[in-house]
Formats: sequence, structure tokens, C-alpha cells
Amino acid sequence: MASYYYLVAQLPSLQPNLAPPLSTAQFRELSLRFLSKKDAAILEKLSLEPPIEYEKTGSVFLDNWYRFERELRVTLAQARASRLRWNVPESVKKAEVSDIGLVQAVRAATDFDDPLEAETYLDKLRFAAADRFMPQDYFTADAVFAYGIKLLLLERMAHFTVEEGKKEYTVLYNTILGESYDRK
Repeated sequence: MASYYYLVAQLPSLQPNLAPPLSTAQFRELSLRFLSKKDAAILEKLSLEPPIEYEKTGSVFLDNWYRFERELRVTLAQARASRLRWNVPESVKKAEVSDIGLVQAVRAATDFDDPLEAETYLDKLRFAAADRFMPQDYFTADAVFAYGIKLLLLERMAHFTVEEGKKEYTVLYNTILGESYDRK
């Protein structure tokens, strides 16, 4: 396994409550100078959205991260469907969740009245999971991938603001009203 001392030493630290210190594009540009072809190919596919079907990525960290994210999304879908009394698709019903703590965390998230608070809570949960799956050796490819995931999370968190939420709510509200008037 390759060691990326020079790359990791150049990366600024990431904190869940702070703005990202660099963009994902800047991170990728810097990383691609140091990564092997195999690791660079994995980095290029880095995403917060896990593949629908399980597939090995070539990274222990990413395999664990995508499993966690898939289970989080399934648990959220189950909780939201239950809360709204919707029918749960069979694929979601049959999906297994290996972390009971995740079920409890999702219940806590769905209890928030404020959607921004719920998303912030879930993103902090994701950030903590990325820390938990990070390897002991900070200079491996998995550590670089963990940094990339955490940076993507920080960028996602930075997009959520009260102003943006109100704007999005207004757009959705007006769209719904427009559809209801069109049906009359």
C-alpha cells in the first residue's frame, strides 16, 4: 500500500462546524499529483452517494463508508415512511441494518421539527462515521479518501443555510399551490 506523506502533510485540517478550507476541485487537483493510477481512479469516483448495488471499491474505508451511508439512507426511508404512513417498498423493508445505534440516531433526527437541524445532525453523524472508519495510519490512500469524503460533507453542510432553506421552501410551496390551482 502506498504512503502519501507529502500529500497528507499539505492538507489543512477539517472540522465539522467550520467552512471547508479548500474546494473538492482543489483537493482533487492536489491529490492527483501524488496518487498512484489505481488510487487516482478511486478518488475520481468519490461521492457521498453510495452505489445502489454493493460493489467493492478497492478501498476498505470506502467500502465501510458506502455500507454505512446505504444503511443510513435505508433507515431514513423506513423512518420517514413510517412517520408519514406510507407504504415502504419491499427492497427497503428487506434491507438489513447492522448498526442498532444508527436506527436510534435516525429516530432522533426524525424528531427534529426544523429540517435544517435534522440535516445538520445527520451530517455530523456522517462526519463522525468517516472519522470512525478512517485508518490508523494517516498517510495511506484510505486516509486520503476519508479526507475527500469529509470535505464533500463540509461542502454539503455549507450549502444549508436558513436563507437558502426559505428560498427553496417558497419555490416548493408556490409549485404546489400552482399545481393545485391547475387542477381546479
